[in-house]
Amino acid sequence: MSKKFYLETYGCQMNVHDSEKANFSLSGSGYEQTSDPLDADLILLNTCMVREKAARKVYSRIAELKHQRRELKRDSAAVFGVMGCVAQAEAERLFERSSDIRLVMGTQAISKLPQLIEQLDQGFPRAIDVHLSKDADFYEINADVRQTTHIAYITITEGCNKFCSFCIVPYTRGRERSRPAEKIIQEAKSLALQGFKEVHLLGQNVNSYGLSGRYRGSLPGVGGTARGTEELTTFAHLLERLAVESGLPRIKYTTSHPRDFDEEIVRVMDSHDNLCEWVHLPAQSGSDRVLRAMRRGYTRREYIEKIDSIKRARKDLSITGDIIVGFPGETDDDFNQTLSMVAEVGYDGLYIFKYSPRPHTPAAAYIDSVTEEVKTERFMKLNELQHRIQKDRYSRYLGRKVEVLVEGVSARSSSDVVGHTRCNKVINFPGAVDLVGNLAAVKVTEIKPNSLYGSLS
Repeated sequence: MSKKFYLETYGCQMNVHDSEKANFSLSGSGYEQTSDPLDADLILLNTCMVREKAARKVYSRIAELKHQRRELKRDSAAVFGVMGCVAQAEAERLFERSSDIRLVMGTQAISKLPQLIEQLDQGFPRAIDVHLSKDADFYEINADVRQTTHIAYITITEGCNKFCSFCIVPYTRGRERSRPAEKIIQEAKSLALQGFKEVHLLGQNVNSYGLSGRYRGSLPGVGGTARGTEELTTFAHLLERLAVESGLPRIKYTTSHPRDFDEEIVRVMDSHDNLCEWVHLPAQSGSDRVLRAMRRGYTRREYIEKIDSIKRARKDLSITGDIIVGFPGETDDDFNQTLSMVAEVGYDGLYIFKYSPRPHTPAAAYIDSVTEEVKTERFMKLNELQHRIQKDRYSRYLGRKVEVLVEGVSARSSSDVVGHTRCNKVINFPGAVDLVGNLAAVKVTEIKPNSLYGSLS
């Protein structure tokens, strides 16, 4: 009888895709996935460190699951494992702080999951792999083993070379690596043949694709471990090739870094209908002084120039971004500059974070001079401004027909279905379940604070 595993995922799309890879790896090793943690032989938490106190939440969740299993007398032989960014950053400390954890797997070790489990089966008390290498292979999976059936993720880069002072990614994901273009295009074509309607190209900095030079890749489970090399191309060129060659109806990408975003990307997006009308371009601050402290590598003026190039596009491109408030040393004047920049850009959506230190980052050693009360006050003020901007930005869709990829039944009403537009906005509308997985033309009839509402057109 096959063993069962339960996998809980936190954080970004990269983590969601990593969970798909872990599922693929375990399914090929005699494990069967279960949605019930109380019925699992192996419980894996795929973790993220964007939020504060991430490691503490891991211990809390494991304790909660242990208690539930004990209450139902299912406490026998379950292996608890941690993967993702917390595993990479905390490593051996996870074993030291929780005797329940027996498996720790870093961000580049997914392909080694069967070997790590085998070590435990052989009687080792614990297993760990948190090695990072700039020469590591990408772990790739077949199109037909995806957890979703309509939207798929394709990794094009991993890691980061930017070393922003607040960011832990270079320490948990390693140095930047670009996947060979032919591998990406091959995967995209396979997904199109499988019937996927939309793909998201993933990377910590997708538009720095190719800047790290040559890379060797392998395809586990598909053609053995043969390696190949190729000259990497630019992100704009890769995007154009995917638009022309993949056969996919919709292509999106995230996340961009302003330093590497250029007008050529906008030109390519304008030239191909299947490149969707959405750009996520995090600014993090509107103050040059804070941007220097963050080590972002651009000025406010340079960022606005990138935004202006997006606004000059033939297509009506939706712009979203990230802002951190309360960065160490941020003054009232710095924050007011952020407010004015947000008003100038006019974001369709904005993710706002209160600064909190991350281990290993330079900013963790800065004097955190902004009180929690002030951080909260600035968060609320910026959030209020963004709500006003967002209402105005969303209103331009009122009465407009939009293309929607229907993804499921709405959580708000069983008579509605929900999906995303090409510009990545959530929209609900009355519709039958058999619409799920299809593209639908929907007329926008109502504007909500964070979504649209419409009717089949």
